[in-house]
Amino acid sequence: MSRSHVFAICVALVVPAAPCAAAEPTFRPLFNGKDLTGWAGDTDLWRVKNGVIEGGHPDGGPIASSSWLILRDGESDAIVKDFHFRCEFKMGEFNSGVQYRSTRLHPKTFNVGGYQADFLNGLGTGGLYHQSHSGPTVGVGESVINEKGKGVVAGQVADTKWLYPRKYYAKDEWARFDVVCRGNHLTHFVNGYPVVEYIDRDDNTPDRKRRNDSGIIALQLHGGKGTDLRVSFRELHLKTYADAFGDAVRVYNDTDLDGWKPPQGEKAWSAKPAVRDPNGRCREFGKLVCDGTGKQPLMLATPHGPSFVFRCQVKSDAWKPSDKAPFKGADGWNLLEATVRDGKPRIELNGEERTDVPAPVMAGKVALPGTIAADYRNLVLIMIAQPK
Repeated sequence: MSRSHVFAICVALVVPAAPCAAAEPTFRPLFNGKDLTGWAGDTDLWRVKNGVIEGGHPDGGPIASSSWLILRDGESDAIVKDFHFRCEFKMGEFNSGVQYRSTRLHPKTFNVGGYQADFLNGLGTGGLYHQSHSGPTVGVGESVINEKGKGVVAGQVADTKWLYPRKYYAKDEWARFDVVCRGNHLTHFVNGYPVVEYIDRDDNTPDRKRRNDSGIIALQLHGGKGTDLRVSFRELHLKTYADAFGDAVRVYNDTDLDGWKPPQGEKAWSAKPAVRDPNGRCREFGKLVCDGTGKQPLMLATPHGPSFVFRCQVKSDAWKPSDKAPFKGADGWNLLEATVRDGKPRIELNGEERTDVPAPVMAGKVALPGTIAADYRNLVLIMIAQPK
């Protein structure tokens, strides 16, 4: 294969004699553009104005306390497990956010606690915050693993030194937000840029129930003093996954090729270890490197078939993402995903399906081609335990 070929991730497939896996879901609208049908909240603070959902004091005054607009399913709060939620938002002078996999703190109020995508109305918008809920804060650009309430920065999805000068978020302008939840793997995007990756491994034991595997979606109006505390939302859409996702596992240890099977007699592959300071803080994150001189792929040793998600960020001159892709690369790092259901692969680059990317059978293994010069980071495997 020529190096000029488009980079391909090769996924080996074994077709089981099981029921057909769930098809790739599609988005459905959550807002009719006219009224708050399908939502519940304090109607003194939430309304529809000029075709958008607006939160704020009707006279533009201060807000005594934060209030949420909650997505409904008929007469009950909508409980969502694995999903992709997308919306556009614009704020006044204060901040806002989107709650997901959250809980209503009291059945007769609109107070909500749980995971929150934090909209700071400036640089830092899109981070992960735990509203009325214990857990580590995840800053913009970070890939974090929650180990029993302690956040471990395991990687970087975007370098803020690169991201911030590009004004990934601008005040007084509409911005798009995406959150994708599959199993314990959560990701945030702002205006298409990756801003958060979070793997929640907090165990739900009798004395520690911290991890939320499902819950409600709600829009936040933040309380405070001021004259322009408005927040507006539009283009709200949701797609839900029927797959039974298992826990996410990072399959590169940031140190060496342990867990992978390099081709015998080839030297195309190497591991660039992470660099940490004396306090253990990471100064440079690790990555897998291929110089493109190989003939055989690098095989993942972990058994993983016939249904799973493999995702990573890849940097390669051979890979040219489309301008139509919903997500964007960060300093040349593009998001690559292979979702395999009952042996049928769906390959996406920056969130766009790419049918021109081959997915050859490789004996039930993920395989990274040795013929393409490329760097890889944040390699994650999410098993689909039992397709529904």
